[in-house]
Amino acid sequence: MILKAADISETNGRRPYEWGESALPIHHFVTRVTMPDNPFKPHQHAQPELWFILAGEAWVELDGVESAVTEGDLIVIEPQVRHGLRTESQVKWICLG
Repeated sequence: MILKAADISETNGRRPYEWGESALPIHHFVTRVTMPDNPFKPHQHAQPELWFILAGEAWVELDGVESAVTEGDLIVIEPQVRHGLRTESQVKWICLG
């Protein structure tokens, strides 16, 4: 699931990203920079993750479907969903999982 920042209203400096009832146990918090020569290759695992795009534009793959993402977008990755990220420039993002 991709929550596009452009679709979420910001009020008083707050933008709520609502993705439902799923709980996310956090085992890691990682900041990343991805460029064309180091894509985050598609993979899958049992741990759910949240990816937050800090800056730049990229393509995220979720179970074989690619979607464009940009600054402020939140990607919710359920367990066992194949996922990856590539860019034609540079993208800075956070991975929580």
